[in-house]
Amino acid sequence: MFRTTMAALAALTITAVGASAQTAFPFWLGTALIDTVSKQCTTQKSFVAPGDVVSSAYRAKTGISGEPNNPGINFYQSRSTLSFFRTGGNANANTMHGNGTGAGYLIRGNVTTIPNPSQQTYSMTFSFKVSPTTITETTDTITIDGWINNWRNIANCKVTFRAAYRLGAWQ
Repeated sequence: MFRTTMAALAALTITAVGASAQTAFPFWLGTALIDTVSKQCTTQKSFVAPGDVVSSAYRAKTGISGEPNNPGINFYQSRSTLSFFRTGGNANANTMHGNGTGAGYLIRGNVTTIPNPSQQTYSMTFSFKVSPTTITETTDTITIDGWINNWRNIANCKVTFRAAYRLGAWQ
């Protein structure tokens, strides 16, 4: 039921634009429901709480020339964006399905990054259940159930979420 509801919400809020030329890569837009946050998140400024619904974007590797090296996921909170990218671990290198490690960036609304991504990334661990497990440039919908640890660069701040995405415009 949740996946159907989230997919319907994503479909209502996002208009998919078809690709006229495959000179760029696809991404998926949707929403994420925050299920739980650890105690460390509540004692620091994680700016997230159980029950929050946040806009999100997801990018898988589909084999198109020009795609970034690693899959990634973004969460858009008020005036900031949290960007996470897979860098290693056992997670699938194309989809982030499984357990893995990654790097994160906090991008503020004034288009500056804290920390500067060219100099200071922060580390995170994650575990995602991505469905479907094989994603192509024409996959219409994707769901992710998972968690991210070190949310917003707060040590041991673990956030669990469920998200649904629909194929968005090509960049």
